[in-house]
Amino acid sequence: MSSLPTPEPSINPTFVCESEEWCSEICVEEPYYGEYEGKRYCVLHFPSKEKAAAFAEALKRKLDAKEFDFRGVWFPDITPFNKFHFSGEVIFSRAFFSAYADFSEAIFDGDVYFTYAKFNSEVSFNSTIFRALAYFRHATFGAEADFELATFSGEADFSVTVFSANTKFGYTTIMDYIKFSGDGNNPTLGEQSWLDLQHARIDNPDHVFFHTLILRPHWFVNVDARKFNFINVEWVSITDWTWKTIDQELDALKIKDISPPHRLLAIAYRQLAVNAEENHRYEEASKFRYMAMDARRLESWRGFAPWRLSWWYWLASGYGERVFQAFVVLLGIWIIAALFYTQVGFARWEPKLASESDVATAKRDEVGKPLRPLSRALTYSLGVMTLQKPEPRPATTAAQTLVMMETILGAVQAALLALAIRRKFMR
Repeated sequence: MSSLPTPEPSINPTFVCESEEWCSEICVEEPYYGEYEGKRYCVLHFPSKEKAAAFAEALKRKLDAKEFDFRGVWFPDITPFNKFHFSGEVIFSRAFFSAYADFSEAIFDGDVYFTYAKFNSEVSFNSTIFRALAYFRHATFGAEADFELATFSGEADFSVTVFSANTKFGYTTIMDYIKFSGDGNNPTLGEQSWLDLQHARIDNPDHVFFHTLILRPHWFVNVDARKFNFINVEWVSITDWTWKTIDQELDALKIKDISPPHRLLAIAYRQLAVNAEENHRYEEASKFRYMAMDARRLESWRGFAPWRLSWWYWLASGYGERVFQAFVVLLGIWIIAALFYTQVGFARWEPKLASESDVATAKRDEVGKPLRPLSRALTYSLGVMTLQKPEPRPATTAAQTLVMMETILGAVQAALLALAIRRKFMR
């Protein structure tokens, strides 16, 4: 925006501010202030920071008169609304805040509208009290937005609101409906956004709505999301199931100095899993359960802990959540056992017992012969895995041990595979 000399306001009874028609009625008594890009404006709508002194006088007159209609107003400097008590309806629709907007500890007794408002710099609603409707539809926050410790007694609507940076709702009190939604075209919560809901007091969790948004699980640490409404939501980090995605979530928590990160993230994942399962999004619930367990696994030794049963549970089937992994391990047990069967002894014959004297003199083959070719060993291994007790019987201790191990491991792995399949289509 070009730098312009500060014009002198003049009294002109025929002057009509050439701001948008729908907001010009708020400045019918304002004098001509200056021209910008071929249009004549009053001081309230003149789009330049050069007007700061004259604007401050005009704003004071409106506040003293308890006129809270600021439609399309161009705020050139830090706003003076800290601890201000707005006693009636307040309208900031399409207002433009070029500098820090300070509404901290303000009180809004009536409905407040920030429809299509644009915050070019940081904005603070810290400890602000909204006693009626708070309407932020289509507002744009270009920098950090702070709603910490705010109180929303009435409905809060953030539909199609764009948050470009950190958005803090920590310790906020939400007593009625609150809605965050997108339109599917523009990102409501950008890549640099952080929706911080930590320790928010939510009287009715089922009145919290997230609709058509891209969300990240770590935004829901230290808040109970089990009853929230997630509609047409995409979760960034559960599309890929590698440990790197969990690391990204953990790194975000560490940057914010939120600890212990692994345990808090695991709790958030588990609560999101409960939410998904109760709303019949079973595949999504399965992924969240997996990531909850994996976050705890990665807490020490970078996840390598073979002395823990949970580590083997992860290795065998992804905690009973990964069908493909469970199938591959089952396939591995079958093939590896077959390979071992080609190296250990199986009985080559069985003595024929015709009488009691034959029992005393009979000799069994205790040396045996390996199963070959490999195709025969594979068939034998499959029989053992399916509890068929195939012939020949193992002749040596090593062969007997291998058969017992495959019998046990095969049955357990088959059960884990069945569990993983069921969790994908749980009813």
